[in-house]
Amino acid sequence: MTAAGDIATGVLDAASQAEAIAQIRRQGHWPIEAVDNRAAGWRQYLPQGVLPPARAGRRTIAMATQELAALLQAGLTLDRAIEIIIELEETRRLRAPLRIVLAALRNGLTLADALTEARVFDRSYITMVRAGELGGNLETTLRRLADYLARATATRDTVLSALVYPAMLLLTAGLSVVIILVLVLPEFAPLFAQAGKSLPFATRMVMGAGDFLANWWWAILAVAAAGLYYYRRALRQAPFRLRHDKALLRLPVLGDLLLRMEIERFCRMLGTLLGGGVALPQALGVVRDTLANRAVADAVGETAARLKEGEELAGRLRQTGVFPPVALDFIRVGEETGRLDEMLLKQAEFYEREIKNRLDRLMALLTPALTVVMGMLVAGLIASILVAILSINELAM
Repeated sequence: MTAAGDIATGVLDAASQAEAIAQIRRQGHWPIEAVDNRAAGWRQYLPQGVLPPARAGRRTIAMATQELAALLQAGLTLDRAIEIIIELEETRRLRAPLRIVLAALRNGLTLADALTEARVFDRSYITMVRAGELGGNLETTLRRLADYLARATATRDTVLSALVYPAMLLLTAGLSVVIILVLVLPEFAPLFAQAGKSLPFATRMVMGAGDFLANWWWAILAVAAAGLYYYRRALRQAPFRLRHDKALLRLPVLGDLLLRMEIERFCRMLGTLLGGGVALPQALGVVRDTLANRAVADAVGETAARLKEGEELAGRLRQTGVFPPVALDFIRVGEETGRLDEMLLKQAEFYEREIKNRLDRLMALLTPALTVVMGMLVAGLIASILVAILSINELAM
């Protein structure tokens, strides 16, 4: 880090890591990280920027947050605690950002401002840390943050794990279909041509699909890539994104599951922020930025604006028409009893179990359904060939 606070990177010749650090200091810079370039292996031969930098995931951030809370509870100073975390092998992906945080702390910044300098931690994380610092309960806030990140990561892992087998099944079946169309069918083309008999309609359709795929595969890939590019570009437009996300919520089975995932994230994040001392309107604004579905996010943002005018949270959320009645009942009870953060976290746990149960049931139905459909597709391709062969044999007889 330069004296102006900018981050500078580069390569220099030195006999050891200590000598490299000394050279950086002699240049008037603050050393953050010095790594032996020879240890990069085959990566050192690639141009800079080809591979994306290694990023710390939520699991690593949750682990570092938990360790920081424990070290602060043990009586260590904040900078010393961060020094210890930097040396941990489990948090090695956070070493460079944490060194930036440590340097900013020693320059007089608060922890929240130092985390902002690192440009790794999201807005909700920084907002809750700032609230913990202002309220004097940073240790408790960090423990709440670690718990939130751990549970959010567990929910995400559950969804991804449930999708692994169906994705592999679709990929395998798709490759089988392509191999049949491109490699197997052309072997029968001379036989069918010599027969001189009109092929069955199903066989002609399959042969035509195979020829089209073999001759125009590059056009198919180009159209798919262009479609994906314009689709992702359209998602950046607010009106299209809103219509798209509303349509997702109206999908049978899947829409209800997506809504429950968004409500679980909303309840857990809002409960965590409120428990950390963040005011409700500000917490709603932070939660809005963490939601993936734009329809739900806009409903939360509209609620945050109306709350400033004195309306109740449950009543305003009901007017949006997005939140289910069960969630609204929990929120209303929390407001009436003054334990809104606790009720939100309980609701998040309820939806977490519901998501897992629904995923298990969905996968129990989806996996055999995909197996049957893809098996019928492959069987149909093979049957179209056999029908043509049998018709040729009948003609010969």
